[in-house]
Amino acid sequence: MSGRKEPVRAGHEVLPPAGHRKLPCDAHMYGGNMPERVLPRGDAYGFPVRQHSEQHDRRHPTRRKKQPDTTAVAGLPVRRMPSSGSPAPGASEGMPSRQRIAFRILGPLEIVTEKGPLPLRGKNQRAVLAYLVLHANQVVSISDLMNVLWPENAPPTARKVLQNAISALRKVLMRLGTPGQPAASLLSQEPGYVLQTSSENIDVTRFRLLNQQGRIALESGQPEKAARALSAALGMWRGPALQDLADSGVDWPELSVLDSARTAAQEDYFEAELLSGRHQEIASQLSTEAAKKPSRERTCRLLMLALYRCGHQVEALDAYDRLRQQLDADFGVEPSRALQDLRHAILRQDPALGLRAATTGTTRAPASAVLPPADPELNLLLSLRELVQSRRRPHVVTLVGSLQGRTGRLIPDLLEHLSRDREVTVWDAHAGADGADLADDLRAALRRASPHQTLVVTCVDLHRTGGPVARCVGEIVRAAGDIPLLIVLTAESDPEHLWPGWSSAVPQSTTITV
Repeated sequence: MSGRKEPVRAGHEVLPPAGHRKLPCDAHMYGGNMPERVLPRGDAYGFPVRQHSEQHDRRHPTRRKKQPDTTAVAGLPVRRMPSSGSPAPGASEGMPSRQRIAFRILGPLEIVTEKGPLPLRGKNQRAVLAYLVLHANQVVSISDLMNVLWPENAPPTARKVLQNAISALRKVLMRLGTPGQPAASLLSQEPGYVLQTSSENIDVTRFRLLNQQGRIALESGQPEKAARALSAALGMWRGPALQDLADSGVDWPELSVLDSARTAAQEDYFEAELLSGRHQEIASQLSTEAAKKPSRERTCRLLMLALYRCGHQVEALDAYDRLRQQLDADFGVEPSRALQDLRHAILRQDPALGLRAATTGTTRAPASAVLPPADPELNLLLSLRELVQSRRRPHVVTLVGSLQGRTGRLIPDLLEHLSRDREVTVWDAHAGADGADLADDLRAALRRASPHQTLVVTCVDLHRTGGPVARCVGEIVRAAGDIPLLIVLTAESDPEHLWPGWSSAVPQSTTITV
C-alpha cells in the first residue's frame, strides 16, 4: 500500500482526502449561499465580496487586500454606492450594477467596456455586428445580413459563414454584463437575428437624443442651451460613421443618413453660436466645413453671415461666388432664392443682418430665411434626395407611422419644399387595393423620368395594399438604372413585416420610424 490517501465516496459525491481543503468554485455555483471561508473572485462579475477570515489572512499574508466598504442589506453584504451619485442605469438599490458598455459606431466600430475595448476579428464579424447595432432591438433578416456580407453574389457557403460570424459574436457578447444580467444578447428570431441591448449603450442613440434636445432648444429661442447640447452630440463623433468598414468599401445607405444627420447637427450648432453672438469663434470652423462641402447651401449661408458680422463683407460675397460656380459646374443650377436675397442684403449692408437684429423677435426674419426648417425627418428626406441626385442611383424610403401623426404632415412638408426646386419632378402614385395601380403609376412615372432631373415619387397608406408590393417596387428600382429616383412610401408597419422579403427585393431602401 502506498502512503497516498484515496478519496472517500459517499453516495455519488466524491469527498476530498482527509487533510485537504475543498477548493471554492465561482459564486453562482453556490446560489449565493457562500461558505464562510470561501472568497471567490466574484467582484469581477458584480457579486458581493465577503471579508477574508482571520485564519485565511494568517495563512496567506501576501494576499491581504483592502476590502471595499460594505453595508448589510437584508443580512447580505452589498457594495455601497458612491454617496455623490445614484445607482447606474438599470441597477436597482441593493443589487450589483451592470458592467458599463458602449457600442460605438460614430467612428471606427468598437465595443468598449470599463476594462477597455473588446477584440473584434475579421471583416465579416465586424460588418455583421455593425449592421445589427444600426438596427439594434429590431429583427434583421438573414437575407439582409447576407446582402451586407455579399452585395453581389453570395458563395455556396454563405449561410455557414454567416452562422460562424454570429457564433463568434455571441462569444464576445458573453463577456459583457453579469451572470443572469447580460448587457447585450444576440438572439435568433424569425426571420433572422436581433441584438438586444439598452439604447443607452449605443452612441448613435445618445447622439440623436442630444441632437434632438439641441434642436428643441434652438426652436424655443434658447441658443446657449442648444449650443451646449449640440456640442456634446458632435463630440461623440470620432470620425466618419463606421470608418473602418467604409474604408474597406462598405457603402450602406444608413451611413449616408448618419453623415447627413451629423452635417445638419453641425449647421444647427453654428446657427446657435451665431445667435449667441459668437461669430468670431466659429468663422474659421465654418470656412473649413464649407471647403469640405462646397455645394452645401446652408453651410455657405451661415459662413456668409458670420463673415459679414466679423466685418469681412468682401469675403462673404466671395463665399457666395464660390458656391454659385460649384452649383453651376455640378448641377447647372443657380443658388436658391434665399441665398440670393442674402447676397443682396450684404451688398446694401442691411441692418437686419446685424447681431442685434438677429437676436430680437421683431427683426429676425431676414436671418432666419438663411436657415432651412429644423426638422430631422424632413432633413433626412432632403439628404436622400441629394444622394440619389449626386450618385444617379435610385433609393426607396418608407416612413413608418400613423398618417394622423407626424407621418401625415411630413409628405405635404416635403412636397412644399420640393415645389421650389426646379431640378425635381414630383409624381403622386396610387396603390389600389391589389397593388396593380401602384405598378402602373410607377411605370408611368419612370417613362417621364430623365437622368438629368431628379424624380420623387410618393405613395401613402401602402399598408392597405395587398399583392406583391415588394417585387413591384424592386422591379421599378432595377429598371430605373442611373435615373435619380427617390420613392417615398408611408405605412403603419415595418415593410419587412407587411411584405416578407422586402429587404432582399428592394436592397436600396431605408426605413424611418416617425
